[in-house]
Amino acid sequence: MPATSHVEPPPDDDLVHVRRAQAGDLDAFDELVRRHQSVITAMLHRFAGNRADLEDMVQETFVRAWRSLGGWKPDKPFVHWLKRIAANMGLEFCRKHHRTPFARLAERDDEHDPLENLAHTPAQRDLGEAQFLLSHLPADDRALLTLLHLEEMPLAEIAAHFGWSRVKAKVKAFRARQRLKTILTQHGYSLT
Repeated sequence: MPATSHVEPPPDDDLVHVRRAQAGDLDAFDELVRRHQSVITAMLHRFAGNRADLEDMVQETFVRAWRSLGGWKPDKPFVHWLKRIAANMGLEFCRKHHRTPFARLAERDDEHDPLENLAHTPAQRDLGEAQFLLSHLPADDRALLTLLHLEEMPLAEIAAHFGWSRVKAKVKAFRARQRLKTILTQHGYSLT
């Protein structure tokens, strides 16, 4: 099966559907779900313990989006607002279940062992190693670095997500990277 890329629809097109959904049009909201479900699923996959958890988190993300739709402002793309809800959902899940965002790598899924796929390509092995190393960081550091580097979320959005100033987010990101460097050194990685 060919790999599919996550192409975000034009913001103006989302705006039409969001406005209709805000007026109570469920078909318009269903279209928004259809457009963004794969992006949200890919994002929450890093937090999920198994397929059922993932499906629950994706569904709850869209339920929360529906309930909060009246508060969305068109100053930023709809998908960014939706990703923020998903990030909150993932972090709540991890806190509630005392998990790390990468704990799923150490568990067996109902259908297969997620670790067995990590060895297939060098990129997958590298991702598995990165996730293992990140699992040694405190939860806030993991979440911050995950959103910043794996989800490529802008620092300003991350700061808003956590209720931090942009400067505080930069400082926390710097310190998280420093802690990660220490972990890398402890696990025998050369940083030169």
